[in-house]
Amino acid sequence: MKKHLAMILALALTLSLAACGSGQSSEASVPPSQGGQQDDQQTFSVGFICPEATNEGWQVTAAAIENTAEELGIKISKLYLDPNDYEGSFSMAVDSFIQQKVDALIYGGADESFAASVHKAQDEGIKCVEIDNPSNSGNLWHIAIDSYSAAAVAGEWMADKLDAGVVLMINGDMARTNAQQRHDGFVETLKELRSDIEVYEIYADWDSAKAIAGVEDAITLYGDKIVGVFSAWDGGALSAVSALDVAGLSDNVVVCGFDGTPTSMTYIREGKLQAELGQPLYELGKVGMETVNTVLTGGQVDEEQLLTCSIVTSDNVEDFIKSAGLADFIS
Repeated sequence: MKKHLAMILALALTLSLAACGSGQSSEASVPPSQGGQQDDQQTFSVGFICPEATNEGWQVTAAAIENTAEELGIKISKLYLDPNDYEGSFSMAVDSFIQQKVDALIYGGADESFAASVHKAQDEGIKCVEIDNPSNSGNLWHIAIDSYSAAAVAGEWMADKLDAGVVLMINGDMARTNAQQRHDGFVETLKELRSDIEVYEIYADWDSAKAIAGVEDAITLYGDKIVGVFSAWDGGALSAVSALDVAGLSDNVVVCGFDGTPTSMTYIREGKLQAELGQPLYELGKVGMETVNTVLTGGQVDEEQLLTCSIVTSDNVEDFIKSAGLADFIS
């Protein structure tokens, strides 16, 4: 889930919280007693650190987290990361939630730079649940998809659909595990199956502006030799659709994205996007919050839970929208 939309809320340095969503989100967590339970009702307080405010994928996942918290009677408060300083803003968010004595943290957008802050929270007895990219901090719970296997499925699908030519690989931030896995799964699989296809790499760092510039450069170099595009996230795929359309090449190029956002589903419905690796965005949040609840109530749950993606095309887009819980997010 990635930095491809412009308007992001910066992390506040005060203890005021940007609560959103339905249910029991609040601007200040209720201080729990020792052990995270309050009286006999076992009301827990959870801090949610959301990577991006306007990213469609995270909007869906955040809604699932908040809705599930409401269903479970968990009080939840939310802060956003600053896209220009993930590590620093995560550290400040953790400090804020430590002061509020939350029982658990649930967060996304992690990488190994988060480890020190995660350990700080753990030292205070706070349980930590990560969604999507891991911090590799240890002693926590991680819910994600198998990005390598999912991207390999895309490689197989495109290998079956394409003529010989050039395929553009639009990469995310290669310092992050999920970006590496999406690249490797797709490129390794495609090259293994199709020696007559050349892969042209675009390093866009989850930035849609970089993606569209990279596609434009590729069009200048290769023109109608381009037969396909695979992007590690939806912003790159939609950027490619735009650039190909301007160049008059959209009818002859197969574009596949990775995320399963509401906009990408609309593009598939309209025939602008040929395929998408649909992440279970709502399920990621639901399973994440259910894991928080299980851990806080003393239950047992696997430390790593990997959910599956599926290829979405015009043939199954309506079924995917229903099964993935996206209907309420698509007008």
